[in-house]
Amino acid sequence: MTRRPPLTMEPPEPLEPRLVCPACGTSVPVAPEARCEVCGGSLADVLEASRGPRPPLPPRRLTRAQRRAILRPKLRAHHDLGTLFLALGALMLPVALAFLRPLLLMTAIFLGVGFLLRRSGWPGALRREQRRRLRALRWGLPAPAELTRVERHVIPSLEAGRVVQLDYAFTVHGQPFLGSIPSPHLADAQRRPGERVWAVYLAEDPRISALWPPES
Repeated sequence: MTRRPPLTMEPPEPLEPRLVCPACGTSVPVAPEARCEVCGGSLADVLEASRGPRPPLPPRRLTRAQRRAILRPKLRAHHDLGTLFLALGALMLPVALAFLRPLLLMTAIFLGVGFLLRRSGWPGALRREQRRRLRALRWGLPAPAELTRVERHVIPSLEAGRVVQLDYAFTVHGQPFLGSIPSPHLADAQRRPGERVWAVYLAEDPRISALWPPES
């Protein structure tokens, strides 16, 4: 009996962005010069409105779903399995110390494997990056931004939050800054570079930023 290869999902192809010209009412593609290709009218106001509402002033309240969407392991299965091993090791440790010393070796193995699995499933560097992004969402100042790249990935079976990588750029006091965030949503695969968005950044370090609104 032959084994079938695991199924993967390809992100959908992006749709061509279109806007309705306020002058002639025609649905036209978004051109770099922000002009209607039919009547030549300006699309600048429509493009600016497509950015969405301005982020509220900090501090901002984030829902539990929004916080969990940001603070998530890289490999959920590894992290959950490591948590299980650590819990079993913690339960076995007092029994081994008090009654069954031969169980100490097995307890140490459970604790060690659990620690390694949790660390590989949620690396410390990723956890720090996610916490910085959470700070930017809660306390950051708003800035108009623009998507510069939409990198689409095949969805892995174990890795969460890596369907699409959104790169963006914004300016603070005339100095450009770049940011990049992962997204687990297939809808984001249809976004295109040049899309106007909002970013929020920390005043003390604009390199720490995030896109607004946060995913949930």
